[in-house]
Amino acid sequence: MTEIPKTCKAAVLGEWATPLVVCDVAIPELEPGAILVKILLTGICGSDLHEWDGSLGLGSTAKPPMIMGHESIAEVVALGAGRTNDAADEPIKVGDRIMWAQISDYDCYFCVIESDPVRCNHKTSYGFRHPDELAGGFAEYQYLRPVTKVVKVPEELTNEEAIGIACAGRSALAGYMKMGAIGFQENVVIQGAGPVGLFATVFCREGDAAKIIVIDSVKQRLELAKKWGADYCIDMNEYPDPAARKAKILELTNGRGPEVVIEAAGVAKAFNEGLDIIQKGGRYLLLGMTGKDQTTFTPSVLLQKQMTIYATMSANVSHWYKALQFVKNNRHKYPFADLVTAKFKLEEANEALEYMRSGKGIKPVIDLTER
Repeated sequence: MTEIPKTCKAAVLGEWATPLVVCDVAIPELEPGAILVKILLTGICGSDLHEWDGSLGLGSTAKPPMIMGHESIAEVVALGAGRTNDAADEPIKVGDRIMWAQISDYDCYFCVIESDPVRCNHKTSYGFRHPDELAGGFAEYQYLRPVTKVVKVPEELTNEEAIGIACAGRSALAGYMKMGAIGFQENVVIQGAGPVGLFATVFCREGDAAKIIVIDSVKQRLELAKKWGADYCIDMNEYPDPAARKAKILELTNGRGPEVVIEAAGVAKAFNEGLDIIQKGGRYLLLGMTGKDQTTFTPSVLLQKQMTIYATMSANVSHWYKALQFVKNNRHKYPFADLVTAKFKLEEANEALEYMRSGKGIKPVIDLTER
């Protein structure tokens, strides 16, 4: 059995909007049903930037000090007594790679009656907890509470192929399924080609979509969107005016606009643009609005277009599982590993956040596989 150290390194956020500091933190004693994992990769999410400076919306009440990092892939180091299987009833053992869902109590109205742990009255999330809990991915190890639902990562997948599912992939899948997927030969516009938008693209491509049109301003993201199934990419550097983008979209959709618009930009002003371009009777799915930015809109537009708006946050463990199976089954069709465009050491966590803030590339990760 692998010897468990008493402490490990973690990048800790001590105060809002201050540099993370790498320090030693204690590794908790293993409770029955708990799991200790060794982090392999932790992705940097756009919402991490809002968490770092305290501007995160979504009802978060977390406060520093904390260990950030909510999207990881890790190796099982130790299993607490009684923990034998994952959420798909597959046996787990030391050495297996796993991912895990947020912390819900699975005992409240929303967990039991509505079968939606994301709405749990007592839900909290890894990556938003005090350092004493060792509950964030910006660390060498992470402690998973006994109640945590986990899934094994398919052996066929590399860490880089799988890491996108830890946040963007499962969130995009949850929204895609909530909306009822894509109708046969419906046109889709996706606002934003970051990780969430890219997974929305490939889900629509493998569905019944006709034309998939992706909007972004980063060339590298648009190039990957093409590889992941986009038919047309609208570069905002070439079409900086919303009216020009709308004209191009109408040209591509028989003058009616798309039946479906998926917001994955995380920018409040994208909301009104989505309302404007959508076809009458269309559906609008909101996935990326995690900050506190505000916008105004005219409610009568919703009535005039007789449209439907869907919004979803995070996912339940079934979406982790199904999204991982999707990547496994389509890994030879799409370059999923290309989502990772930069790797940083744990000691470079601040540089990783700055890379994300700069808008460069697509998905930076903290890589702990060489430690």
